[in-house]
Amino acid sequence: MPADRKIVAELVAYWEAAGLDRPAIEEMRGELETHLEAVAKRGGRTDLVVSDLAGLAEQWAAARLGRRVPSWEDVQSGREKRRRETRRDSILYGFAVVALVSAAAVAGKGGQSVDNEVWRWVWTIFAIVMGIAEMFTAGFFLLPFAVGAVASAVLAWLDVNQITQWLVFFGVSAFAFAYLRRYIGRQDEEAQPAIGANRWIGTEGVVLQAIDPVTGSGMVRVLNEEWRATAAQRIDTGTRVLVVDVSGTRLVVEPFEG
Repeated sequence: MPADRKIVAELVAYWEAAGLDRPAIEEMRGELETHLEAVAKRGGRTDLVVSDLAGLAEQWAAARLGRRVPSWEDVQSGREKRRRETRRDSILYGFAVVALVSAAAVAGKGGQSVDNEVWRWVWTIFAIVMGIAEMFTAGFFLLPFAVGAVASAVLAWLDVNQITQWLVFFGVSAFAFAYLRRYIGRQDEEAQPAIGANRWIGTEGVVLQAIDPVTGSGMVRVLNEEWRATAAQRIDTGTRVLVVDVSGTRLVVEPFEG
């Protein structure tokens, strides 16, 4: 990777982790690329222009956000990501506890058999649909809702009132979502390149649908499989790319010039 492209990619990755929105990042990246191109045309060394990546990244992000930002070291080491995940999980678990406690408080009011006759099948069918849909997706996004619907279906068949069913659905879904996301995070941190999407790291592919980091669109073919893809820059259809990482259910790629 050329030095200037590496500089831009590292700064963009930091700005994303620092919480800047996509339009701001694209604007900042455009300014940086324009400056680096001007330096290159004058025959200067772009790697010397941005000699302090950490300082530039932090100061620029703080100026755009108007507040303190995570340090470069925290982002690079993964500490900031772990803190964000901990805060997210705490919120989800807290919401789940409140919902389930509230459900327990109103559960004793009894149900309405006529209404529950419908809700029994609504929850059951919803759980089945979410479970089947999860088999065709990745990331366990729909599974928490299937688990929540199963719990609510059980209550409906036991003739518990609808308020309790909905509270349990929200509480169990939130708890399942937080738990499963933590499990996925641990799996991603394990160095197992031969399993799942991680096996494609270091593999060449071709862009089937233009990759646009602004809109989040993009599709690549790696060997005989097609994957959603993302990149630090726009990459046009037909471009050869190299898979450098995996982000959730997407391959992270960059133009391949080898």
